Amino acid sequence: MRYAPISVRGLLSGLESLLYVEESVSHSGILHKIDPLIRNISLVSIIIASLFTRSILALSLMFLLLVALVVFSNVPLRIYLLKTSIIPLVSLVIVIPIPFITPGVPLWSASIGSLLLSISYEGMLRVAEFIMRVWVCVGVATLITLVGGINGLVSFLGAIRMPGLFTQTLSLTYRYIFLSINESMRMLLARDARTFKKRSRLNLEELRGLSGVMTALLVRVHERSDRVYLAMRARGFSFASTPCPYNWRAKPSDISFLVMVCSLLLIILNIRV
Repeated sequence: MRYAPISVRGLLSGLESLLYVEESVSHSGILHKIDPLIRNISLVSIIIASLFTRSILALSLMFLLLVALVVFSNVPLRIYLLKTSIIPLVSLVIVIPIPFITPGVPLWSASIGSLLLSISYEGMLRVAEFIMRVWVCVGVATLITLVGGINGLVSFLGAIRMPGLFTQTLSLTYRYIFLSINESMRMLLARDARTFKKRSRLNLEELRGLSGVMTALLVRVHERSDRVYLAMRARGFSFASTPCPYNWRAKPSDISFLVMVCSLLLIILNIRV
């Protein structure tokens, strides 16, 4: 994965690596040995538990539980933390006003003309609580896809009787993301080959020129999606049913894992700090 993109193509390549979740599916770890249905129910229970607590310590312990599962499942921890940290950081934009509008003990204050700005301790706690809850939920969703892959997620949704329209749309959307990224990289490569202008760094001029590429990409993707859909319909594709290729057979060890996770969550929820 390229962590410091120096061009738009490098940025797209990094985005592709960030969204790709199949690299750890074949790893053998504790979660890979658990029945997929029991595994996903156990992980979703962490999301449900995070909705019933306002304790930052409890939310932090839930995230540490996820990190422990990542380590024991042989999923690369650095990749996992990178994939899960972006959305919480973006969600920080949503809660920026909260420390200023929440009454409480002031931590910082400043006057700008007739306007008085003040950040309260209670507001900062609410921000930290929101960020940690988002991080836990994103961490669970990321771990489910990293362990089972997109096919495992679709099969799980089919096993719990989610509508076929939703699951098939999710599967197709995931695959079209990479198709769109690859098509964008080919268009950018063709553009660079015709301009004879070296673009070694990501700059404002290149980002402005990207709008034309995105417009052409939208037209191409729309046309290709029509052709692909007609080809799928010609081969008997239907949104009415969702295939479920796995036979869900829980073993005593799977039930023990579910009981262990639920017990840990009950202990964490009793923390009142």
